[in-house]
Amino acid sequence: MQAAEQDSLSRKYFTHLLGVPVNYNANLKLYDFIQEWMGTPYRYGGDSKRGIDCSRFVNRVYEFVYNSVLGGKNSRDIYSEYTETVSTDELQEGDLVFFKIGRRYISHIGIYLGDNKFVHASRSEGVTISDLDEPYWKRYFYKAGRLISQYF
Repeated sequence: MQAAEQDSLSRKYFTHLLGVPVNYNANLKLYDFIQEWMGTPYRYGGDSKRGIDCSRFVNRVYEFVYNSVLGGKNSRDIYSEYTETVSTDELQEGDLVFFKIGRRYISHIGIYLGDNKFVHASRSEGVTISDLDEPYWKRYFYKAGRLISQYF
């Protein structure tokens, strides 16, 4: 099979599997990584396929896909130390989305994919893809951030 055909099939597969449009500018390495981790259960402090939490999942993605090590920081630390705020209409694939769920501080993080979708390690569903327009996520959304270029 030709490389272009394989690329096209991969994009169609990920579009179907992940429920997000995978355009020709998309980072297939990111989608391969997501597919590999989909359904991994949530475990606070976890860092393996047996269970992983949201900030460690983000760290894994950035290490594997973007060759950038953020360290074992939590979502608050990632927001304050490594990102600059961007508006939701400026979000790009790979940007970070932050949530304050039942707290006055940032307690959850995900990676923006496009079309208002983001991937994250959810307490209830494990590694999954959600939509920022879902009422739950809309209610708790705090800010979006982009990794400061010196880290990316």
